Amino acid sequence: MGDDKLRVLRNFNLAKLFDPERAALIKSLWNGFAELYDLLGEIKTDPQYFRLKAKVWYELFLKKTVIDPETNNILEQGLYRSSDVTPYIHVLVSHVWEFMLIHKRWGLNAFSCSAVEKKNHNHVCYFFKKTLKNGGNFQNKTSAICEILEHENRLLFYTQNNVSLSYPKPQNIHIL
Repeated sequence: MGDDKLRVLRNFNLAKLFDPERAALIKSLWNGFAELYDLLGEIKTDPQYFRLKAKVWYELFLKKTVIDPETNNILEQGLYRSSDVTPYIHVLVSHVWEFMLIHKRWGLNAFSCSAVEKKNHNHVCYFFKKTLKNGGNFQNKTSAICEILEHENRLLFYTQNNVSLSYPKPQNIHIL
């Protein structure tokens, strides 16, 4: 995470946007995440301690809104729903402590998602570049994920079988 994001995470005044109770709840969530982030950077973090802190943070993340059934008034404001949990949050809460335990000698800096993110970026760029041709009119009805996987399979085939992906333009054109 960049320095600017960390500065915002630690110093943003949420009370200017939300009522004090809601601001305190969101700030507590942010502070918990900042603590997890700091623990990730420390070499001597105990995996079980990280697991406990991540679980507490996750429970706060999924804090439910409590509504009085008779008056329909909100008694206690919640934060997020379980459908808001991303794969990154799942890994942070459920697996990072395992990585810390198993791969302690390397540290977590040895693990990076940048290659996966780059591959995803390339696939998305390829797909949207392709779909925007012809004014965005689709030429076939296959799903985006199928097209992306088929394209990757072709690239793997060409690479493994030394098939050239480009051919030089002819220097001379003979018209008969």
